[in-house]
This record gives sequence, structure tokens and C-alpha cells, in this order.
Amino acid sequence: MKQITLSLGVIALCATSLFAGKDVAPAIEPPAPIPVTPTKPSITPPIGLYLGGGFTYAYNKCQCAPITTQNGTYTPTSKSHTEGFNLRGGYEFNPFIGLEARYLYTPWGDTDKTMKHYGIYLKPSYPVSEKLDLYALLGYGKTDCETLPKNENSFGWGVGASYNFGERIEGKKKGWGVYLEYLRPLHKTGSKKITVDTVSAGLQYNF
Repeated sequence: MKQITLSLGVIALCATSLFAGKDVAPAIEPPAPIPVTPTKPSITPPIGLYLGGGFTYAYNKCQCAPITTQNGTYTPTSKSHTEGFNLRGGYEFNPFIGLEARYLYTPWGDTDKTMKHYGIYLKPSYPVSEKLDLYALLGYGKTDCETLPKNENSFGWGVGASYNFGERIEGKKKGWGVYLEYLRPLHKTGSKKITVDTVSAGLQYNF
């Protein structure tokens, strides 16, 4: 009888251990870390190259050194109104700054008073909208007028507006546009006062 009781106790103990082992959850391994690739900082793409040309109206005024004659002293003044064309090409590094080279030639209008000018200009810009930009021109150039005794080098400045018909993607303009601007390429004071004022309008293509 004692042997039967001992055998039943051993069987019960084994059964308890067996069922108890089923309640133990298996060990879970932690997930492997995912490698993270560092992202590069975004850089605003350059706007790019543009070329343009159109019509130019020029007004030239030269007050030369005083001349003394038997009738007294007077200051000779020469004025002219001429028309012609302008060519320009530039590169905009971002939506706010660019560099532009230009050429003006006005052979029509007052007889024998042709004006030529070529120079290079820094071009700060401000995009008012997706289509419209306002800009300034600050630079240096050479002006040749038949009303002047010689070619003149001078600081020049101007203001203008451009309207682009194409799309603007991340600041980059594409396609055709128009522009209207005022430029004073020549202004000198001293013994001779010389000013050249121009108004230009034309077409521009952004590559």
C-alpha cells in the first residue's frame, strides 16, 4: 500500500512539473537596430542662365567746361534723344542675387548723336510673386556718345521689373518673360556735367 501511494505521488509531481512548464513564455530577442543614413542639408538650386533683348530710349545731356569769348563766358550744352536696342545676358545664383552683362546701342533719332554702352552689373532681386520680380542694377561700364569729346567710364545704377510666363520650380525660372527698366549708365560731375538716362523694355528667355 505504501508503494502504491508513493508511486501515485511521483506521478502527480511529474504531471505538475510538466503542465507548469507549459506556462513559461519563450525568451524574445530584441530587434536588430536599423542603420540610419544621415541626410544631406538641402541646397537652393541656382536659377541659371538667361538671355534677353529689346528696345531702348536714351536721353543724353552734356554741359562742358565754360568757354570765354569776347561776348562773355558761357557753358556749352549738348542734348540728344536717340532710340535703339539692348542686349543682355546674365546668371542668377539664387532668387536674390545675380550678375548681368549688357550692351546698348541707339543709332536712331537725333542725327549724328549715336550712343553706345557696355558694362557689367550686380543684380539684387526680390521675388514679389511666382511670376513677378523687382530688381536693382549696380555696376560699371563704358559709354560712347557722339555728343561727348571721348569715351567715358562710370558707375551705373538702375531699377526694373521682370515678369516670367513660365513655371518657377524651387525658385528656378523657366521659359519666356518680359522686362521693363530704367538705367543711368553714365553720370559725371566737375568741369563737365554728363548724364545718360535710358529706358528699356524687351523679351527674356530663362534656360
